Amino acid sequence: MPDKTEPPSAELIQKLCGILDINTFELRSPSILDGLLLRGLYIEASLMSHDCRGNTYLTMDDNFQLTVYASVPIKQNEPILFNYTSSLLGTAERRQHLREGKYLECECSLCKDPYELQSHLSSVLCPRCKEGFVGMQDTFVIAPYERASRWQCQMCKKTYSGRLIRATLNICKTLIDKCEDFDGIDDLLKRLSRSLHTNHFLMLSLKQKLLTACRREITSLNPRRKIVQKMLDTCKEVYDVLDIVEPGISRSKGIMLYEMHLPMIILANQSYSAREISSAQLVCQLEEARVLLKKALTMLLLEPATTPEGKLAKRALEELRTLNQNISDVKSLPPEEPKYMRRVKKQHKKIK
Repeated sequence: MPDKTEPPSAELIQKLCGILDINTFELRSPSILDGLLLRGLYIEASLMSHDCRGNTYLTMDDNFQLTVYASVPIKQNEPILFNYTSSLLGTAERRQHLREGKYLECECSLCKDPYELQSHLSSVLCPRCKEGFVGMQDTFVIAPYERASRWQCQMCKKTYSGRLIRATLNICKTLIDKCEDFDGIDDLLKRLSRSLHTNHFLMLSLKQKLLTACRREITSLNPRRKIVQKMLDTCKEVYDVLDIVEPGISRSKGIMLYEMHLPMIILANQSYSAREISSAQLVCQLEEARVLLKKALTMLLLEPATTPEGKLAKRALEELRTLNQNISDVKSLPPEEPKYMRRVKKQHKKIK
């Protein structure tokens, strides 16, 4: 007898695609499939609810083996949570991404707070008082950048329409897109700080561009101290935000800690070469860098060896061995005074 099974309706197919879209994970292509956009369905992992500050950390190897770690201690009967969006977006942008991609309305602690638990990812400097920061009055509004939506300054209580905030952000985005070189990015950061909080998600995207420019500099034979110092300061600023929005173990924090230790070592060696610090002070600064590198490794070593972060962990282990040897070598040097101390003593003798 002929098969009388009816083909699935377009409505059913769309519903099934929606279910898969909600419950699958975006996968990074392994090296053999580089460039492909992949999604994977993991039955148990898909049961995790969303929170913009999740308590889990996911890794995946080239065999598509997904491993879920607790990023912070999880007590018995506490929900297991995963962040299904980018942690370095503003509340409106995160919620829109979740609404369109996961069909959910997030009401987590980060989204509830107009100032995002003091991370200020969406905060705009108040045009009126120039001291307070403007945040959404209703963080759960669907269209926060429309005229009817209101944003309020935490200091002077002046309110602004969402459309004004959107216009400000659009101007900032245009300026950011045009900026590429270190000096231009550094200058734009100063200019935008008169309109946005230094932690605003657009400022963070600009800081990421700045770090890219800095990486090129620190790999040169004689990196400029100004740029190396800027890289260190910027890494610290980005890390402080990540520490709020990604508590505990975090891939991004591991990478940022690794990047933070590099300029710290370069600056210490430059200061010692210029005789601005003693060998004992050099040891102290190198040991600070070692602490950062070890902390980075506690996160990066969870990554499979074939992933970019796994390869970074291998490199970090080699650099840790080298750093340990350097610290040991410096400790064996005879004690000496930095150049500025010798100048002070010389001036003191003249006075006598």
